[in-house]
Amino acid sequence: MYLIYSLLFTLGVVLTAPYYLWRLRGKVTSGAAWRERFGFLPVSFQQAEGGAIWIHAVSVGETLAVAGLVKELQRRYPKRKIFLSHVTPAGRAAGETRLPSLAGRFYLPLDWSWSVRRTLSRIRPALLLIVETELWPNLLQAAHECGARVVVVNARLSDRSLSRYRLVRPFMRRVLENVDLICAQSAREAERFRSLGAETERVAVTGNLKFDATPPEAGELAARLEKALQLAPRSPVIVAASTMPGEETLLLSAWAEIRRVHPQALLILAPRHPARFEAVAQLLARERLSFVRRTALEENEQKLASQISSAAILLLDTIGELAGIFKVGDAIFVGGSLVPTGGHNLLEPAFWAKPIVFGPHMENFQHIAQLFVQAGAALQVPDLQSLSRAILTLLADAARRQQLGLAAKQLLEQGSGATERVLGQLKEWLDEGTPTRA
Repeated sequence: MYLIYSLLFTLGVVLTAPYYLWRLRGKVTSGAAWRERFGFLPVSFQQAEGGAIWIHAVSVGETLAVAGLVKELQRRYPKRKIFLSHVTPAGRAAGETRLPSLAGRFYLPLDWSWSVRRTLSRIRPALLLIVETELWPNLLQAAHECGARVVVVNARLSDRSLSRYRLVRPFMRRVLENVDLICAQSAREAERFRSLGAETERVAVTGNLKFDATPPEAGELAARLEKALQLAPRSPVIVAASTMPGEETLLLSAWAEIRRVHPQALLILAPRHPARFEAVAQLLARERLSFVRRTALEENEQKLASQISSAAILLLDTIGELAGIFKVGDAIFVGGSLVPTGGHNLLEPAFWAKPIVFGPHMENFQHIAQLFVQAGAALQVPDLQSLSRAILTLLADAARRQQLGLAAKQLLEQGSGATERVLGQLKEWLDEGTPTRA
């Protein structure tokens, strides 16, 4: 079955190559880090002895989730070299910012046996930690055969992933035989992995690492905006975070209704992916909406206030600043939830005790979404019309906004502790020297 999988994977690479080459036009040789994706890592990564820890976090969300765990591993096991791999450039950039002092970082090799084995032979990990749902069959098998312990941390399975994996359940059972431990976010997620064939004794419920994420800093931009908003003056402020394709058009419709009631309101619009910044800017221009891009903001305080005063929308076309921007919001809409893309993380706005609203599509964060709604810590709306009504209701009721925000902050604090539980699961292997399989 592994041979069939490898053939299908190769076919998939060939069929999708034109699209990715188009996206990399002008930087084909430099933008894709081809050597790393084929398993060729720098000579400096070479390990004379085993014992390294390889952590794979596909993109930004997974990187931020695992950052606290990585820092604790560095503190408790300083002699172990830690390597971090990603799939996306944004994830790699987040790793460089949050975790600068690692032994090395690289892009995940494509899932062919020869490429992953080349990577494994270079860094010789004793422990491979996979964050959330990156179940690459050849990688897991090769790591297992090389003697490394394989652990999935913050493990979850979306409805979409579960349904696809169930189609090949006999194969997934074999894949999961290569995993020594699955640290699931919740009992529901644990049961999903067991339903695919994971052995019960290899599945533990440790909680969601994102509850332990390093608290975001407000940052320079948030401080400057606070002053500019007072000078402009502009209020209330709505933050639309991590929006996805097709969602901005819907949001602009709701925004028109909000502006009719609050003509001095400001929308801070933050598309999820950097590659979409220009497309969203073009959409705003076509709709003839007054907006200013974050990258065009003036340094001078008075000039910045003038820009904020004249623009209805601030387009956040940078990465790494959204978490701090939540501080200036009066209401937060979490994107990816009005369109069927699975939703996004609710925890960063919760840190700032902000009222949170999201749409019906939270499949990728279903457990957290349910916790927030049940605790009265967020509002979930079924459609676009309900979104504008919910936000207008919140803007008219300061006490309600405060109640929702404080409940979100409290829920965030109550959910912490997953890092310690995961470390407790790994302790025996890490303390025994080199946690390789006999």
